[in-house]
Amino acid sequence: MTDKSREDDLIAEFDSMVGDDSLPSSGDAFMAKVSSMVDNFYGTGQYQVAEDALKGGDKDLAEDSHLYYVMFWRMFDKTPASMMQDFAINLRRVLAKKVFKSVGEGVTIHHGVLFNSGKNITVGDGVFLNRNVMLDDRGPVIIGDYTGLAAGAIIETHSHIMDDFNEPILYGGRLAHTTTIGGAGLVGYNAVVLAGVTVGHRAIVASNSVVTKDVPDYHVVGGVPAKTIKVIAPED
Repeated sequence: MTDKSREDDLIAEFDSMVGDDSLPSSGDAFMAKVSSMVDNFYGTGQYQVAEDALKGGDKDLAEDSHLYYVMFWRMFDKTPASMMQDFAINLRRVLAKKVFKSVGEGVTIHHGVLFNSGKNITVGDGVFLNRNVMLDDRGPVIIGDYTGLAAGAIIETHSHIMDDFNEPILYGGRLAHTTTIGGAGLVGYNAVVLAGVTVGHRAIVASNSVVTKDVPDYHVVGGVPAKTIKVIAPED
């Protein structure tokens, strides 16, 4: 049985169980079958990549990555072991060296960090990625040395193609851009840096901000859209 046929059979079975309300009496048996499918993935690396309905190149990107390690990372982060910080951080350091394009020394990556394939992510020394950071690496993401991304921060690298009025925007495809976060800075809680933006050296993006244009070195920006609040330049 192929991975796809196994998944299709399980979905059909689940649909039937929900339809006739038999799930409460047999949910444990169904989950055992799901667990068996997961065990097969862990043991063989077999995984069916979904078709790319949105024409964004996601399937090609996934197949061109170390897909097993990407999926292993995601699944590990759903286990209790992901909460054992010292162990989990060291495990992710090993995975990052395999999955990312480049990763420096002493990085800290907490649980729930999401990315597409990892192959377009460059991370410098001492970078800190807090929980639930999202790195959209359809295009290149570059994070400089000793920069921190607070919980929930989002770094985007793609925009939607909006010039074909025969297609809904969602299905019109995407354009990839390079997004750069300079060294020694901070992107605050739930802040968003949009595709193609460069955030300068030792710059600070305030929490809940949306950065739509480049941020110069030493600038503190905040708001929607983010604007300069002040400049903290080194003394001459």
